[in-house]
This record gives sequence, C-alpha cells and structure tokens, in this order.
Amino acid sequence: MLREVALPKLGQTMEEATIQTWHRKEGDAVQKGEVLLEINTDKAALEVESYYNGIVKKLLYPEGTTLPVNAVIAFIGDPDDVVTDEAMRKALATAAKPAGVAAAAGPAATQTAVAAPAPPAAEAAPMPAGRLFASPRARRTARERRVALRLLQGTGPNGRVVEHDVLAYAEQVSRLRVSATALEVAFERGVDLLRLKGSGLDGRIMREDVEAVPAAAPGPAAPRGRRVLLTAMRRIVAQRMALSKSTIPHFSLTMDVDMTEAVRFRRDLASSQGRKVSFNDLLIRACTLAFAKIPEMNAAWADGAVILRDEVNIGLAVGLEGGLIVPVVRNCERKTLDQIAEATVAVIEKARNKRLTPDEYEGGCMTISNLGMYGVDTVVPIINPGEVAILGVGRIASRAVVRGGSALSEVSIVIRQITTLVIACDHRVVDGVIGARFFQAIKEALESPQSLT
Repeated sequence: MLREVALPKLGQTMEEATIQTWHRKEGDAVQKGEVLLEINTDKAALEVESYYNGIVKKLLYPEGTTLPVNAVIAFIGDPDDVVTDEAMRKALATAAKPAGVAAAAGPAATQTAVAAPAPPAAEAAPMPAGRLFASPRARRTARERRVALRLLQGTGPNGRVVEHDVLAYAEQVSRLRVSATALEVAFERGVDLLRLKGSGLDGRIMREDVEAVPAAAPGPAAPRGRRVLLTAMRRIVAQRMALSKSTIPHFSLTMDVDMTEAVRFRRDLASSQGRKVSFNDLLIRACTLAFAKIPEMNAAWADGAVILRDEVNIGLAVGLEGGLIVPVVRNCERKTLDQIAEATVAVIEKARNKRLTPDEYEGGCMTISNLGMYGVDTVVPIINPGEVAILGVGRIASRAVVRGGSALSEVSIVIRQITTLVIACDHRVVDGVIGARFFQAIKEALESPQSLT
C-alpha cells in the first residue's frame, strides 16, 4: 500500500522546516522507527523517523528545500506500488496553499492538504545598485532588523539613509506574514519584501518567493576571503540572536562568586559517594533555588503582557558542529541535584545526536551559557527569545582575595577559586532590583553548596 510521508509539526510554533539530509534514497527499505531524514526548524536540528515499513518509492524534494509543515515529502510503499502522476500532483500541491485536508492512512502527523493553486509569479524587483550613503546608526539598525540598505530611499542630507528610514521600512515588513528564512534570504539578496506576493499559507512569503526574484546588484564590496555558506543551524542562530538584540532591551549584571566550597563539594560527591555532578548541574540547581526565592523573576514577555510561569525550565547552551542548540531541563523545581544531573546528561546526549523532542528545546525560563572550560574569564550573553534571562559563566580560577576588617592589621590575603558570572535580563519583564536579588540568590546558593542537595 502506497503511503504519504508528511513533514511533521514538531512543536507549537513550527510552521516550516528545511530538509537537511535524507537518510534513505529511493529504492531503499525502511522500517518503522528508523531515521528517514534530518530537518532544521527555526529552533533546532531534528531527526524524523519513518512511520511505516516499506520501500522508499519517491523523495519529492532535494536536500536544502524549505517546506511548510504537513507538506508531503515522500512516498513509502510495497515493492509493486507505483507513484502515479495524479498522486504526485496532489502531493506537490500540499507544499503550496492548502485548501482542505485528506486523511492519509497512518498517524495524524501524516495528514496532508490536497488542492492548491500554483504559486503566483513574483512581482518584486531589486533596487538598482549605486554608491550608498548611510549613517552608522542606520547601518547598525539595518543589520539588526535584516533590512537591505540598498532598498531604501534616504531622507537625510543629500539623500543619506538614516535610522528612521530603516525603522520605517522594518515596521512595514513587520505587518507582513514572512517566514524567518525568507526574511534572511531577502536581506542577503536585496529583495524588496513589500513588493512580493506570498505563496504560503494565508499569503505567507516563503523562501521560494524571494529566490524567484533576481538578486540585486551588489552594493559595497564584500571583504576579501573565502565565502562560506551558512549551515541551516547557523542561519537559525543568526536570525534569533539578531531578533533578540533588536527587540529585547537587555540589561546586564556582573558578579564574582567564590566557588571554593563548590569545587570541594563536587569532588567529595564523586570520591565518597560516586555521584557524578557537573558544575552546570550545580548552576542549574542554584538558579532553581533562586527562582523559588524570587518568583517574580520567573516570568516572560508575551503580546504586551508579563506571563508568570509556574514551572522552572532551564536551558543549557550546547555547541554543535555548525551551530549551537539549547536543550531544556524541565520541571527543575521538582528535581533533586542528582535528578538534574541525570536529566542534563540525557538532553545533552540527545542534542548531540539530533534527537531532541519539542518539549526538550522549547519553553525555557532562562539559559546557562558556560564557556569556562575554554579558559574564558567573562561571558556577556544574549537572551534566548522567549526567556527572561541568560547566565554567562566564565572559568573557575585561583585569585587572591582580601579578607579581614577595615584596619590594615586585620587584613589577610587568601587564595580562593573564583568565577565571574554575568546575567542578562529582559528589562520589559524585570527591573534591576529584581535581577540583582535573583543574582544574589544564585551566588549565595553556590557559595553554600550543601544547600543544593
């Protein structure tokens, strides 16, 4: 029996994904539960397992293609099954604008839409090239908002592009339905999104709509060197960090923490009890206790309102080849230190093997970014969109610390194991006092590690 394989919706906010790697080719046998392909979403790189046993009869799209969720991407069937022209027509239509849903045999994730018109021809044309005059603020804002400067008509002196011109254009684009990938490609190619008709769901502008338009002539010369195309994961990271810096008002606090007792505590756990606990586990537990003390910190900004969370989900930035991902340890408020350590190992392993589920990379309250193992002293991090804060962690190093009273005779110098922490907070959600109290609670927990058990 011939079965359709649809691009599954792996998360509430997922609308599209890019086919990164096919693990089977046409004619290969595949078993239910085996990895069929890898995809990249706007949040993660994920493996997609086959829902069926059979032979891969047809792969509809090459690697690198971006498609909406529920689009049919392949057929699996018996050796004698044939993919007819009519089946192909209906399958390809699901990647355009769906007009209905037909239930395929199998799980709900394979349901697909069947009737759709062909995408309309792109009407946009790039702006002509020429020497570009723009203020430094305009150039910086254009990079942050992903606006190609050569699209703009400057209103400054002698036609100079100023920041207001960039913001005005970005505001118009924000009213459109544009996929994150389409926005990035339009920025790179200099395509005017305001003059495009989208072929996606409800007129959403997709990457294919942008790529159908010839790229604008280049502006100022690019730096010399070898051009390296972004991986899908690196592109996602770039998009989300640009979004964060352009839409989230950060404020950062810095604090030195004495980790001498924490270093001893961790060593004792390993030597006397055989308990393997990492410094990241201690940090996650310390942040969890700080949320309990300062509950107003456990909040998020959503649609012009502050949402108070009722659970503690903490992400841990994990570097991968071609980018990074933030797996989330969920419900930390219900976990002991040992349970946090066990959960951390599990999600990191799944992240490195690209087997995270949406629950394991969405819904974080805050993220921990630890670069201490690379000898970094101070990390000034960028907030992961949707979260209230991110904690940057530097190395633990021996430092001379002054101890004693105000009189010189009472002062002594001791060597302690110190780390520098930097926390960046969303100022829309919390102010400096709340952030400082939360930060102080983290410091107190780490400096009294027995409290972490």
